[in-house]
Amino acid sequence: MQDVILTEAGKKKLEEELEYLKTVKRVEIKAALKAARAQGDLSENADYSAAKEDQSMTETRIQELEYQLKNAVIIESSLETDVFDINRTALVKFYDVDEVEEVTLVSSVESDVKNMRISIESPLGKALFRLKVGDKATVISPDGNYDVEVEKLL
Repeated sequence: MQDVILTEAGKKKLEEELEYLKTVKRVEIKAALKAARAQGDLSENADYSAAKEDQSMTETRIQELEYQLKNAVIIESSLETDVFDINRTALVKFYDVDEVEEVTLVSSVESDVKNMRISIESPLGKALFRLKVGDKATVISPDGNYDVEVEKLL
């Protein structure tokens, strides 16, 4: 069993999704299955097939969420003010492209690469996690290694 690293906000987000799936989504699927069954022959009933597939995907997601919450390890930011930690944002210099980007470190559940919300479990996140301002690190990436530096915490 592998620990799932979460912040308190990430845990709350998972709990809310799980509650929604169990209380709202299951009821909607049950109603859709009932309506499809009422149409008669199920062998060529697209509505029934779609509802069954939705049910399967929903139950799989419920199991994933329950696993993640059961194995959650809650971490919070350190009290050090010069350390790039989870739930913090910093200006990071990417030496390979000579650009500075605003990066926020988050748990894997909260990651959103398009908005530079980087998981501390990703190659970039692992390199940046707990770096001090002015420190450089090498990102070990499947696409090739590159250097980064924390320029300023925001």
